[in-house]
Amino acid sequence: MKRLFLGVFGGFCVVIVCIGLFNFIHFSKLHAIQQELVRVDEVAQELQHHKEALQSFGQHRELFDRISVSGPVLQTANDEFWKETHTSLQQIAKRKSLPHVSASTEKDLQELRKLEDELIIVAGKIGFKDFGLIGRLRTKAHAIEEEFPQFKARLLSLRRHEKDFLMRTDPMYVKKMHEEIGIWKAQNDLPEEVIVYSEKFDSLAEVYLQLFHKTGLYSSWNLRFDQLQGKIRDQRSALLRASFSESAEAQSLNVVLNSVAILIALFCTIYFTRKFSMQVIQLQKSMKQYIAENYNHSSKILLKIPKNEFGKITVHFLQLTRKIKEDMHLLEDRVARRTRALEVKNTQLEMQHSEMMDSLRYARDLQQSMLVSHSRIRRSFKEAYVHYQPKSIVGGDFYWLKETKNENVDRVYIALADCTGHGVPGALLSVMGMNALDELVDSGVGQPAELLNELRSLITRRLNTHEDKRYDGMDLALFMLDRKTNELTFAGAQMPLWIVSEFEITELKGQRMPIGYTFFETSDFQQQTIKLRKNDKILLFTDGVVDQFGGPDNRKMGKKNLRELLLSHSDEPAEKLFSSIKSRHQTWKAEEEQTDDCTFILLEANPLATGVSARKGIEKNGSSLLNKPKSVVLS
Repeated sequence: MKRLFLGVFGGFCVVIVCIGLFNFIHFSKLHAIQQELVRVDEVAQELQHHKEALQSFGQHRELFDRISVSGPVLQTANDEFWKETHTSLQQIAKRKSLPHVSASTEKDLQELRKLEDELIIVAGKIGFKDFGLIGRLRTKAHAIEEEFPQFKARLLSLRRHEKDFLMRTDPMYVKKMHEEIGIWKAQNDLPEEVIVYSEKFDSLAEVYLQLFHKTGLYSSWNLRFDQLQGKIRDQRSALLRASFSESAEAQSLNVVLNSVAILIALFCTIYFTRKFSMQVIQLQKSMKQYIAENYNHSSKILLKIPKNEFGKITVHFLQLTRKIKEDMHLLEDRVARRTRALEVKNTQLEMQHSEMMDSLRYARDLQQSMLVSHSRIRRSFKEAYVHYQPKSIVGGDFYWLKETKNENVDRVYIALADCTGHGVPGALLSVMGMNALDELVDSGVGQPAELLNELRSLITRRLNTHEDKRYDGMDLALFMLDRKTNELTFAGAQMPLWIVSEFEITELKGQRMPIGYTFFETSDFQQQTIKLRKNDKILLFTDGVVDQFGGPDNRKMGKKNLRELLLSHSDEPAEKLFSSIKSRHQTWKAEEEQTDDCTFILLEANPLATGVSARKGIEKNGSSLLNKPKSVVLS
């Protein structure tokens, strides 16, 4: 069998050597032509790139300022390019298979080089914004506009003609400018500077038309460049014709040699296929039987082992079946052990998960017990409604209430805070915030701005050390209601307070500073005081309300939607308004995942009197701000 393979292999080698020798001679000739073709393509590509770069004169005239500054550098680079191009074309002309580069091509090169030098000079003279004729013209125009503001409309009209001319390169706009200046001059109020501006524009128009007119430098350069590229294409076409001619001559002989090779290959294929097909079929049947029996080695698999390479393959197959059977037993045993181990681990994980969830639920109950009860809030206000919905089992939002009452003071403090993060970290910060507010009020801090300043200092000290700076903290809205005067004093850290009146919303904005350490510059918190009217409702809310994704386009709910909802229901009682806000938020969220901890509080204070019809003003740092109708934003 080896001798048979060697004989067939020798015959293939002879045919392949003949084909290879012919292809070597043929491809040597083609390679020489292709080398010449590649060189022509390189020159053509370099010319095209150069052409596209210079065509920016007509497309990106912003380059004129750069040309004004570095014109000599560009001219030097341009000279180097044309020298290299001229050298390359001379080298191509020396090859025997190409036509000679005529004297007209040399002339085209010289004309193009001369035209491009003039293009660069004229472009640098024109400029665009800061340099050249356009730069000086615009500087003069700006000076006239500043000196004669009473002629602003006429100057804008002249500038419009200037811009139209620069965009369209039409002398008609030069004529229009002269006509308009003539009319202005006839009115005997034409400033002398406008005449200077007109003269500068005429100088610019003359040079601009010299460059971009239909018969100008730019058009002449394009025409010359197209002529040079046409001659380069003619040279390339000659090379392609020579390549096609060489290929046609070799095609016939290639067909004969390839036909002989195909016939030999067919004969050998049929012979060896018939010789080995029976052995292959028998081996395939045995493999199918082995697979059908689920890879179990069986003595029923009997094969006739030939004395050739297929016989060796058959022996290896039988050895493989025995090996697979042994490995399957080992694998089954290992899988069984791993399965038992996984069952044990799953049981442990379930127990740990159950313990963790029990701890979180217990932490939720503790956090709920620390929050002020709804009944206590209702005792302090005429109407009070709270919606508190953490993203996780425990949350980072908290609300806080404190009352101070004696012979001279009857005040109630309400705060709503959004701590950094949510879940367990946010819950820990919320506990710290509630305790800190209680401590500060008990220590005698009475004004909301002072409370925020002290709270920020206290939180920063407790969370940060000299070695470790943490940027955790909270956003917080805090107001104090004096129940004797019905005045509300507010201070906020990146959270607002809204007062909803009948068809009117007043927004008291918090300052853009958090409660906690920040790398931005901070200052003392400021407070705002506003006198409440009858039926005014106080709304506090965290970011989880307006940042919730949903709705028809799966976007944030936003303050705009909330404001529109409040305005449309502002004349309703507090209970209905609270239900409307809660319903809108749930409808907007729908099936989407909750974005963040969500809390909002709607309050209505007990009115002192029934005759109050208009808000007298808002005190902010000792000043009074008049109230505006509809939606009012106060920062």
